[in-house]
Amino acid sequence: MKRWHLFPVLSLLCLSPFAQAESTGEKVLQLQQQMAVMQGELSSLVTVQQANKGSQSALADLLGRTQRLEQDVRDLRGELDTKTHALQTQQQATAAQVQALAAQLAAAVPSTAATASTSSAVGSSAAVISPAAAVATAASNTSAPSVQGLGQADYQRAFDLLRQGKYGSAVTGLQGFIQKYPQSSLVPDAYYWLGQAQYVLGQNDAALKSLHAVQARFSQSSKAPEALLRMAEIYQAIGQPGKARVVLDKIIKQYPSTPSAQKADAQLQALPAGK
Repeated sequence: MKRWHLFPVLSLLCLSPFAQAESTGEKVLQLQQQMAVMQGELSSLVTVQQANKGSQSALADLLGRTQRLEQDVRDLRGELDTKTHALQTQQQATAAQVQALAAQLAAAVPSTAATASTSSAVGSSAAVISPAAAVATAASNTSAPSVQGLGQADYQRAFDLLRQGKYGSAVTGLQGFIQKYPQSSLVPDAYYWLGQAQYVLGQNDAALKSLHAVQARFSQSSKAPEALLRMAEIYQAIGQPGKARVVLDKIIKQYPSTPSAQKADAQLQALPAGK
């Protein structure tokens, strides 16, 4: 009887290692499965992190571009403010210049056909008028020259064309007069009005050259400082205040006792500082 009771116990003892091995294998398999799941999750986390890094890089790039655009806007606003201030200053200077020129025109006593200024005041306030209107007004306020000269009839015909607003014909007539009568005492006046007519026609370089000839070739003429004064006005009109300042200084130094020097000083005061 005792033998038969031992068989089940021996069977159990013999089977327990196999059962234990099987249980351990299951645990290993479970662990492997868990590791596989964790590796998948880790891969997902790495992918998400890389995506986040890419997003952060894109965000940083976008932020940098936004900051650069903001700086560009600030720079443009600063440039606009500077140009607006310069324009306002120039307008104020122009108004002051026109007032000064109007006063000069009212006080001037012409001795030749080219004494009047080319700007005037309209009503009680100063108004900037076109070069053509200015020249026509100045020419119409002059009479026949009191200084007689060689070829005066030809000069008067050319000057009459100027008064009539026929500036192209006036230029031709004045140039012909200068070529035909280079020794005439009216040549300085002819050069002066030639420069005026050329400026009306938009021939700025030619106008400056003609006006410069008055001072360069006839420095003792009463029209020399007036020609320089007109040159300064043209330089200002075409946006070259630096050259205008040089010419105005030249008037004051070379012709200190003339009305033109007083006009030049007034115009210098009206010029924007540092220009």
